[in-house]
Amino acid sequence: MRRVARYVLALAAVLVLVVGCTPSSSPEEQAIRATITRYNTLLADGYRALNMNAMREVADQIQAETEYIHMSSLAEGGIRLDSQLKKLEFVRVSVEATSAQAETRETWDYRQYSRATGALVLEQKGLVYHLAWDLARQDGGTWLVTDVRAVSSTTTVEPNVVGTITPVPPTQ
Repeated sequence: MRRVARYVLALAAVLVLVVGCTPSSSPEEQAIRATITRYNTLLADGYRALNMNAMREVADQIQAETEYIHMSSLAEGGIRLDSQLKKLEFVRVSVEATSAQAETRETWDYRQYSRATGALVLEQKGLVYHLAWDLARQDGGTWLVTDVRAVSSTTTVEPNVVGTITPVPPTQ
């Protein structure tokens, strides 16, 4: 019994040493991770509300406009996108002075709704993206996303088409 107790104590000591020696991320890396996490939240909210204005909080003007163009293209095609981030994994984060790069692996579920009828027309679950991010530190110390690129994407479940899109007439 004492032998088992010593073994458990020794194992616990080794685990404490290993965990204690694992380097923690720097405050800059933590800020990058927080910016990307917030970006994903605001992006999903923007698609859902058909309003990308809040993206300026976490993205420079060009990147925010890029997201707006995509959202408005979907909207003009009669679609409102409802997306849910299911998993976010930071593969790599590196910071050099006022610029940073990151790679993430993200799993998203999407639902597309007809803007005209509100009916669900397409559901996509388990879409996995490997994304590359560029960020720039602003004068106040905050980080803004300047570019996001899809390195790869994989679907784990085939899309489920459940309806048809009804065109939305242009407003006068």
